[in-house]
Amino acid sequence: MKTDLPALAAELKKQKSAALFIHVRPDGDAVGSALGLQSALTSLGVRADIYCADEIPVKFSYLENVGKISREYRGGYDAHVALDCSDEMRMGDLGAIFGKARETFNVDHHVSNTRYAKYNYVGDKASNSENVFELVKCIGVTLGKAAATALLTGIVTDSGNFAHNNTTAETLAAASELKALGGDLHLISYKMFSEQRKERAKLFALAANGIRYFSDGRIALMTVTKKMLEESGARPDETEGFIDFVMGVDTVEIGMCMMEMSDKNYKVSFRSKKADVNAVAATFGGGGHILASGCMIRGFYEDAVDRLVYACKQHMD
Repeated sequence: MKTDLPALAAELKKQKSAALFIHVRPDGDAVGSALGLQSALTSLGVRADIYCADEIPVKFSYLENVGKISREYRGGYDAHVALDCSDEMRMGDLGAIFGKARETFNVDHHVSNTRYAKYNYVGDKASNSENVFELVKCIGVTLGKAAATALLTGIVTDSGNFAHNNTTAETLAAASELKALGGDLHLISYKMFSEQRKERAKLFALAANGIRYFSDGRIALMTVTKKMLEESGARPDETEGFIDFVMGVDTVEIGMCMMEMSDKNYKVSFRSKKADVNAVAATFGGGGHILASGCMIRGFYEDAVDRLVYACKQHMD
């Protein structure tokens, strides 16, 4: 059922307990929106716990209560709330559990969202943290510094530090409000965009050295292999932001970052300056946003590259 935020907030306030689910390979928006909503519900006396099928990246350790996010579902909740998940599969192994609650809620910002819960709100914003911030205001809670920093983290990361063209006046207004509530913008910017381990720097050098171009430089591909990860000592979650470098090349219209997950199995992130890469990702069972999407693809590496490049070409002018 499609619903607006005031109606969703009213239903959520009726619950005595809620499990909040975020997607696998969690990013700043997933983690931030969950921590922000957890804080609001807790202040109302609602028992709220956060679950993620994957480990939370170390880089988010500056966020209060992030260490309490669990991979092991404990059960006994009145409601399940999915945040930043376009479909139940994005929750990984926890996806099979989500629909078993008496009440289910889905708050997201992806255009590919399948409206899989009883109550669904999908607001097309730069980040889901913006939707959650509006939801928190509908609930009637004033956030403290820690929760404001968490939601601001979601906005900052999904907008590329306000550099992506999904950044709107509303995005900046929400960020301003959260800053006024104590959100630590300086800390977020440093942790998310400046600070890095030397192992990540080595991995980036290895991956950047192998960037490939297609269609006269209009399509670019960066690949991260398991061998590169082993050689550099970097973690898979430290590849976030690599694709932004690719998109900085003046001729590139569509950028891809292809990461080897296992034998003949790759995770692909797409970015675009104008082409619909949500449609490209959908070709391989993925999705996301028009200018930023992702998918998984199986097969021999060169065959997979050929299929990806062909799909990109089909959605370029």
